[in-house]
Amino acid sequence: MAKKERWPEAIELYRRALAFSPRNEAAELGLSDAYRGVHNYEEARAILNTARHQHPKSVAILAALGSLEIEAESFDAALAALRSALALAPNDMKLRNLLGSAYLSKGESAAALAQFEKVLTRDPANQLAHFSRAQIFADTDQNEKALTDAEKVVEARPEYLPGRALLAKILVRMKQCARAAEVLRPAANPPALDTQSLFLLGNAYECAGQTDLAASARDEFAAASQADRKRSEDETQSKHLVEQANDLARQDKFPDALALLNQALEKNPKNGFAYSQQAKIHFSMHRPEEARQAIQRALAIQPYQPDFLYVSGVVAAQQGKRDEALAAFEKVAQINPKEADAFFEIGKIRLQKGDREGARAAFRKASELDPSDTDYKRAFAGTSSPEESRKKN
Repeated sequence: MAKKERWPEAIELYRRALAFSPRNEAAELGLSDAYRGVHNYEEARAILNTARHQHPKSVAILAALGSLEIEAESFDAALAALRSALALAPNDMKLRNLLGSAYLSKGESAAALAQFEKVLTRDPANQLAHFSRAQIFADTDQNEKALTDAEKVVEARPEYLPGRALLAKILVRMKQCARAAEVLRPAANPPALDTQSLFLLGNAYECAGQTDLAASARDEFAAASQADRKRSEDETQSKHLVEQANDLARQDKFPDALALLNQALEKNPKNGFAYSQQAKIHFSMHRPEEARQAIQRALAIQPYQPDFLYVSGVVAAQQGKRDEALAAFEKVAQINPKEADAFFEIGKIRLQKGDREGARAAFRKASELDPSDTDYKRAFAGTSSPEESRKKN
């Protein structure tokens, strides 16, 4: 399931494995990775911290925690975990690269360089270390040293655009401008260039005295920059339009809200939250099929967004599609096990299907997650056995 990126199913299976074997390190690592797959970093971190206490000498758990904290941009936490891992496995070059990357992301270039130097002493062909060291040398105007590393990166991975761009930047600084242009746009099979690379290409042509090619590259750069700006502006405006539509929807001004959402989707057709809000409005207007279509479009963009899944469950339940609704709410609960509403809805559907035991377990979970909610308490009490009710009394 994880290899297929079917994260909710993977989460459920890893949890079952841990129910049978609570200290199963492979299951803990897999579960954490699955939560990362659905961007639930809080749960992923909690799993790894628990596993760390259970397996204090596990390099794999410390490495996973360090990698997670780098992704979450919690660099001090990443450094602490990775240093602990390296104390246990000082010859692990992947760990050293990770530690160097954490230092580099935090802006501590000298400490990062020390790690990459150690990697290259043990593994002279390590491309990540060469690329990272080239960046550090280039940023500190050590261009000759940077050139050596960057050439090795491009030689090993000629299709890797960041490596080509870094080499070209160094070559321009060293006035090897014709070569820099050839690195970025070779005569045979030139790659598609991003905005930054187009800017660099224009500089390389200009430096090489190829003014016509420089002008053409700068025209491409201007067009790409304009497209980037428009895309960014459209995405921002789309978000604002969705917020305005939400305000109108709360005032029951549904037609006006839908008009704004249509504008939002014209600005950014990949704004899943606009489709989700459309679904909620259509649901409130008793248009179940339109609601269903809208929320399916949202899920096509972000298949594991808990809010979208929850809305799809509500819509399916309203249409009498209990199994579909139950599957949606269960995915929500798998992705975010602290979502009390999902467990409450699961309980209601299981009760409708005659599964009193399953309903009681779901209502109990909802009540535990939010003890102040009277609906959850009432539902749980309503499914309790006479013996349980007497114990409570």
